[in-house]
Amino acid sequence: MDISISNNLENILKAKIAEGAFSSMDEAITFAIQFTFIDNKVSLEKINELNEKIEQGWLEMEAGKGRNNTAVFRDLREKYA
Repeated sequence: MDISISNNLENILKAKIAEGAFSSMDEAITFAIQFTFIDNKVSLEKINELNEKIEQGWLEMEAGKGRNNTAVFRDLREKYA
């Protein structure tokens, strides 16, 4: 099977191979697929759902509906301190 990936992803995988994390591109891609869809039991549906939530968050931030980091950290300290 032949697959195509973006240059950015290819460079990331090549760097991981150079670091010794993987011995080949096949091993790196096999690991990524296995980790994403099998070991973590993450479905494509869940990935799409998360991507939609991220996009919604970005749109809200751009519309000025976000909260700054000071408020977020204050709330977290109050909740978990």
